[in-house]
Amino acid sequence: MNRNIRRFALYSIGVACLLIVLVTGALLHYRLDAFSTVNLIPPAKAQKPPASTPSPVTPDLAPTALLKTPVELHVERPPPNYGLSPAECRAQFPGLFDQIDRSVAWRKETGRNITSADLDLSWKSSGVARALIHNQKLYILEATFDPKGHHRPRLYATLHQLNRAISSAPFPIPSIEFTFTVDDIADETHSHHAIWAYSRHMSLDNEATWVMPDFGYWSWPLELVGEYDQVRLDMRVREVEWEKKIPKALWRGAVKTNKAIRGALLDVTTGKPWADVQEVKWKSSTQVADGSSAVAMADHCKYQFLIHTEGRSYSGRGKYLLNCQSVFITHKPQWLEPHTHLYVTSGPLQNVVEVRRDFSDLEEKVLELIRDPQRAKTIANNSAAAFRDKYLSPAAETCYWRQLFLAWAHVSFEPEIWEVGKDGRPKMRGVPFETYVVRGGPSQCSWLGKLFSRC
Repeated sequence: MNRNIRRFALYSIGVACLLIVLVTGALLHYRLDAFSTVNLIPPAKAQKPPASTPSPVTPDLAPTALLKTPVELHVERPPPNYGLSPAECRAQFPGLFDQIDRSVAWRKETGRNITSADLDLSWKSSGVARALIHNQKLYILEATFDPKGHHRPRLYATLHQLNRAISSAPFPIPSIEFTFTVDDIADETHSHHAIWAYSRHMSLDNEATWVMPDFGYWSWPLELVGEYDQVRLDMRVREVEWEKKIPKALWRGAVKTNKAIRGALLDVTTGKPWADVQEVKWKSSTQVADGSSAVAMADHCKYQFLIHTEGRSYSGRGKYLLNCQSVFITHKPQWLEPHTHLYVTSGPLQNVVEVRRDFSDLEEKVLELIRDPQRAKTIANNSAAAFRDKYLSPAAETCYWRQLFLAWAHVSFEPEIWEVGKDGRPKMRGVPFETYVVRGGPSQCSWLGKLFSRC
């Protein structure tokens, strides 16, 4: 009886395998036929073309037409050069490192070189990291952040920027240990900690705060923005001639992040025919509320005039607006980014238009430019040449990071590379960048793991 059951089971398995083979063969035959209909695998009879057609040795395949994208048709640009030397960086981007040079000069003038004690992070509960560079590699020593907020994507984006600048360097990066914050404001008390930040207040913060490129130079987790170089490419593709741009001043943003500045902007533009200014409300950190008239970043380039405002501190929107060949209008800044000092507000090289912080002269200046399109066009061209094509390029951003490494090493201590592990053996300090990002940041150890010493 058992023998019959085994025979029946074997017979059933054999039949099932045969059916699988037959069905797979039929599907493959169907797929091959489908491919042949688009000339990727020509049918046999198609291999003997009439005498009047091109030789089959160099066939003129129709699918190649599909490769002609708008990028290939309209935009020709070389890939970013991340491998410039320090001398090449200063030659190609003169004046870019002003904020770094100021911090170095302040350290030398005060005689206060950076010590290991300066990097203590007990004063800041979250949104901050401590890292080490050694032998062309990045190590994360410490990081604290709110996993539910914007800290995590900003931290990752900044770490990726750091790693790219290190791995693409054509020279040895000195060993350095440093701290950086991913918050809009590095220190709410403005106590002059030695830390890298996305911006510093021009009067409340001194040069103890070192300005670094913000996370957006890598990517934003928003469909309206995205990866920086891709946004730049989209903007170039969608750029139009000045005369075809919409002759209005555009602004979109959340008012609550700076009610004094942004509320004043709404007040002076409401009902004005020269303005397209609207508030954008968010229902989450990555999604706008229904009914909000949000504008994709690349579509800002359709307008002749783009208004920039500070937010809670600086606003990351500025660098994107400066990638459009439009007139960049901004109030007098209080928060400094790596490129802020490069604004030229008058003269033949004027590349931005500066207005009062309450926007009381905005209408006057916009109408002047509408009446004088040649001057407006010149400012827009100067802006694109200075920022889009030069100081805000990925190559410039990488140069800035490496100059920051060199300058910091010049006025900082020699970091300890090794420490004693739990097993009593020496080991490298920190977690390698590659491991850190694969893990997903700081390890989350459960109470059970801690109980059994698993983490």
